[in-house]
Amino acid sequence: MLRSAAHALHLGGRLLVVDHGSAAPWSWNQDPGVRYPGPLEVAAGLDLDPATWTVERADTPRRIATGPGGRTAEVIDHVLLVRRTA
Repeated sequence: MLRSAAHALHLGGRLLVVDHGSAAPWSWNQDPGVRYPGPLEVAAGLDLDPATWTVERADTPRRIATGPGGRTAEVIDHVLLVRRTA
């Protein structure tokens, strides 16, 4: 789906992918086997030609999230921004 979205972009267009990099302690899914692919792994999975695409941002910012009852925890997000250059 993400690859199709990327290929639908015009020259100069950008695709922004923001997803989870961790689960909050109050999340329903606390499976320790869950793996969150990083932004560079997601970029690699898009299989975009570097002659045509530029990764403008690929990082894993941390933030404080607020859950039920006002409970807070540090969580990780994944941010990937690619731009069509040709």
